[in-house]
Amino acid sequence: MTGGVLLQVLRGVVVLASLSVSATCQAQPKGVAAVEITTAWTQRLRAAHELADVEKVVGTGGKAEATESKGSTTRTRLSWVGRDGKGRLRVFAYRSGGFSAIVDPADSAGEIVLNSFGAFQCSDCSPPVNACGRRPSWIPHDLHWDTFDCPHTITGPQDMPAGK
Repeated sequence: MTGGVLLQVLRGVVVLASLSVSATCQAQPKGVAAVEITTAWTQRLRAAHELADVEKVVGTGGKAEATESKGSTTRTRLSWVGRDGKGRLRVFAYRSGGFSAIVDPADSAGEIVLNSFGAFQCSDCSPPVNACGRRPSWIPHDLHWDTFDCPHTITGPQDMPAGK
């Protein structure tokens, strides 16, 4: 190859690379999901073990609404609205790395609650799901905790409100 042809090839590669980068950078704005938030879509969150997993499923980072510090725990409240305003997701991210979530799916009147410890409760799912998961990090180990306590602790410590 001559120097002129090589230079043209390199320019073409640079142009293609910049087009690829600009397409990648046109991501969803924070807090606006790339998808509609539905009951079926929420099932995908069951595999999420950390906030990064949630953001990957949603398609973007959440809109930080507040940092709450009450009692023994600090958490950041993030939110998303589904594509075209269909559905809503609120996530509470804890300093420990755990998270809990409340989903208001577009296709159901009931909320779905879940956390990074495997809990998933969805009374409107078919069939209904009431999975408790593992003991969350925000439950002290010297405190009794069992499946009776599970529904009351999915979204976080009892000294912090679930929030709307």
